[in-house]
Amino acid sequence: MPRQIVLKKTDVFYKIMKRDKRSGGRRERGGAEGTWDELLGVRGGESNPDSAIVIYVGSARCRAVYRELEIDVVVPSEIAVRQKSALAVGDRITVSGEAGAWRLESILPRHSVLARPDPLRPHMQRLIAANIDVVVHVVSVKAPPLRPRLIDRYLIAIQRGGAQPVVCVNKIDLLDDPSAELARLDVYRRLDVPVIACSVVTGEGLDELRAQAEGKTTALVGHSGVGKSSILNALDERLQLATNTLHRRGTGRHTTTASTLYDFGGGTYVIDTPGIREFGLWDLDRQTLRDYFPEFDEPSESCRFTDCTHVHEPDCEVKERLGRGEIDAARYETYLRLYEDLGTQEKR
Repeated sequence: MPRQIVLKKTDVFYKIMKRDKRSGGRRERGGAEGTWDELLGVRGGESNPDSAIVIYVGSARCRAVYRELEIDVVVPSEIAVRQKSALAVGDRITVSGEAGAWRLESILPRHSVLARPDPLRPHMQRLIAANIDVVVHVVSVKAPPLRPRLIDRYLIAIQRGGAQPVVCVNKIDLLDDPSAELARLDVYRRLDVPVIACSVVTGEGLDELRAQAEGKTTALVGHSGVGKSSILNALDERLQLATNTLHRRGTGRHTTTASTLYDFGGGTYVIDTPGIREFGLWDLDRQTLRDYFPEFDEPSESCRFTDCTHVHEPDCEVKERLGRGEIDAARYETYLRLYEDLGTQEKR
């Protein structure tokens, strides 16, 4: 049985880089449900010591831990109709009622969130997890293959949501020369993002991963088939979560179908999330995109134009350094693709 959740103010280790500095944190977009500030609930409200923590979200119901007990909670219709964009695992909630008849009364303000656009309604966000301190992006370099652009997208979402990113490279036991493959991730180390090489077969990296998660609320995210559930089983064998193999073409199978929070004891909570193959970015525009590429910060001060997009302007110091190999070409390519995609979205 899960232990009582101790509510306390948690430091956000990875600050949101100059988030929305040009618009004061608020950007109204047609049809979008709220803004990032509203999603984080920064408009006030104190932590309630008698609140419950959501550990699983189902259809019009959720599971939560309240006063050391796991309870089933009815979600009111006004929240249930937009449940995937209003309620997430990790949320702190207030409840009313009694055993067998609990009802959600309110969702308390969040200190962090991880979200992406709803695949069916891109103008709305889909919550992945809330009140997280660390987001571990689990990747593989062989089965399935490494996708740096997916890492870049996750990093932006993690930065915006207010959590600390970690990249965990799983299945390194499958590599003949791990050092050569891991060198491809040096660009993230230079951005002060921890990169952990991990294997559930040999146990390598598991202690380092435990250290990153200890005493915090951590979400494991990533592409289908990278082994998130296997890592959780290795961290705590009592879980015995279902795992699966890859499709023949090397893409992952979905084993985890819904986000679930697990109590590892000692104030450590880990959220397992479903694997995804694509990760969109919600409520982002061209003007703020460059704020999430910190390697552009210092050179941009030498650009001719103060509002340089680093795409087409002359005398752009970012492009100059790119040409000299001082800025990673793959990261810049991600920036260009996102810039083009956002331009297309803004025309709709």
